[in-house]
Amino acid sequence: MSSFSILKARQSARTAVALSSASVFLVSGCGSSAPQTTAAHRLADRLPRIIGPARHYDVQVDGDPFALGRGRARRVNIEGRDVVMAPGLTMDRLTIEADDVSFDVKNRSLKHIGRVLFTGRLGQRNLDNYIARIKPDPSGLSITLRWDDMEVAVPVDVASLTTTARVSGTLTPALSGSDKLDFVANRGSVGIVPVPARIVNLAIDQVNPVLDLSRLRFPVAMTDAAVDRGSIVLKGTATIDKL
Repeated sequence: MSSFSILKARQSARTAVALSSASVFLVSGCGSSAPQTTAAHRLADRLPRIIGPARHYDVQVDGDPFALGRGRARRVNIEGRDVVMAPGLTMDRLTIEADDVSFDVKNRSLKHIGRVLFTGRLGQRNLDNYIARIKPDPSGLSITLRWDDMEVAVPVDVASLTTTARVSGTLTPALSGSDKLDFVANRGSVGIVPVPARIVNLAIDQVNPVLDLSRLRFPVAMTDAAVDRGSIVLKGTATIDKL
């Protein structure tokens, strides 16, 4: 079972997805504990099935006891570490925030969520494991995350010799779908010699999409992506009406 911690008197609660399944816990009996504390405990127990297994979850629910009793939470937050979001895809860190959550106390069903945002951080080790799984025959392809960009290395034939072309660039949500991330090249070289556009395009074709989140337990739409200090940082929303 994932561990969890309770910060202050506020408790966190669930991912975009989690909110629908989790509302039952926010309104279940609280015994002698504060409603926020009870909700956080019960939600933490459910998070591995709602989001995915993790090394650690922090859950927080923000709302006064009377509002919670009437089925309203001001904010629900989740912080996860080493979260297995899909087979082969482990996020180093995952943060989910949901505002203005309301639910039907009697029927234990979700009524409304004002906004659900997520931020994920994916490091080099977990990216390597993911690439090895989704591209079982990478043919010498490698991706290196640097301080503020990434480098793609692909084997190419130049003057009858096989060598390695290195193409640097950034990340952006894919045009083919906001649940995917694409590599965008800005320059390439073989050694110190610039490479022609066809080699840059070869690298792009081999690596894209860099990340595919279409198979998560809950649907997401990425709005921003960057490489920051050796990790991919993703930001986006979860579409609650598709849960």
